[in-house]
Amino acid sequence: MVRILAVLALAVYVLALLGAGIAQQRRRCTSAIESHAARRSSRFAYPRPVVGFNINLHHTQYLPKYVQAIDEIAGLGCTHLQIVTPMFQTSGASDSVAIAVGSGRGPSRAQLVTLFAHAKKRGLATSLVPIVLLTKPRAGEWRGKIKPGDWDAWWSAYQRAIDHFVDIAVETDVGLFSVGSELISTEKQRDRWNALIARVRDKYSGLLMYSGNWDHYHVPAFWDQLDVIGASGYWNLTRGATSDAPASDVLLRSNWRQVHGQVMKFARDKGKPFLLTEVGYPSLPWGLKHAWNYVNKEGVDADAHTQARGYDAFFDVWSGDLRSHDGAADRPFFGVFFYAWDPYNQGGPRDTGYGVRGKPALDVVRDRLNALGVQ
Repeated sequence: MVRILAVLALAVYVLALLGAGIAQQRRRCTSAIESHAARRSSRFAYPRPVVGFNINLHHTQYLPKYVQAIDEIAGLGCTHLQIVTPMFQTSGASDSVAIAVGSGRGPSRAQLVTLFAHAKKRGLATSLVPIVLLTKPRAGEWRGKIKPGDWDAWWSAYQRAIDHFVDIAVETDVGLFSVGSELISTEKQRDRWNALIARVRDKYSGLLMYSGNWDHYHVPAFWDQLDVIGASGYWNLTRGATSDAPASDVLLRSNWRQVHGQVMKFARDKGKPFLLTEVGYPSLPWGLKHAWNYVNKEGVDADAHTQARGYDAFFDVWSGDLRSHDGAADRPFFGVFFYAWDPYNQGGPRDTGYGVRGKPALDVVRDRLNALGVQ
């Protein structure tokens, strides 16, 4: 009987130890999860909204030009850098998406690592946006209108390309990663996007976003899976103007205010902060009406004044949101990336592109950022 009692006592002791171990392991797991959530909350709190520029990464055989561009963006007083880097498919009907490295294509892994390291050295927080480019688009095609013959094959290829860029984002401590940009024809494929986002989260602990088109940001069915709602900012600021009453500065501000109200309401309804991933204007006469259209087929003269007016109107309306607000729930604005800093073009009065070098818009941006204390 004594022996039986001893065996029972030993069994109870062992079970108690096992129970304590399991409880301790659970506490460790719970603590790890809570710690991870706390790190995300702390690391990606909004002491002030994002204020930065986009750089498109092409022609990377001249890498020093990109390094110089990063220096210039930091010197302007910006706090963030967004790198836009391509993957390629032949046409909208293609089933494959591939990464191509080289002149006129995309950057190598080493080049991206170098540029993100330099941005970090200059005190810039970073964002990475992979985009799909069509090498031989058919009439009217762009990435928003892709229609592959085999969606399964396309998604598999797209996932492989995203895996490549996610690995670089992890290696370089990029704080914000975009799982896609302006892929309008895919945006209702919720299950596909949810699976891709979950896969990215398995590797990446930073914030995730998607960049929708300015007139389509309400369509994606997967905003609830992301941390940030992103959209380009190419709204028509001249709406309401006529040939007899051209767009005044008052009208430009009025149209931006209407957009502001719509965007902020959408962000509050979704419970997610809103990032303007691209705000910019080509230096062309139609730059405030069709800000997305930089193609100058007719050889129209550059109009740098129009570009500057666009930036002035933006700051007039959004400056309050560009000040520190500690992520208050009633002001769900994540920030803005201006489009774009051109590493290859010194700009000037004859340049019709989006770049601001050597143009009045550069002074507008510098003066407004200084006034806001964004440095």
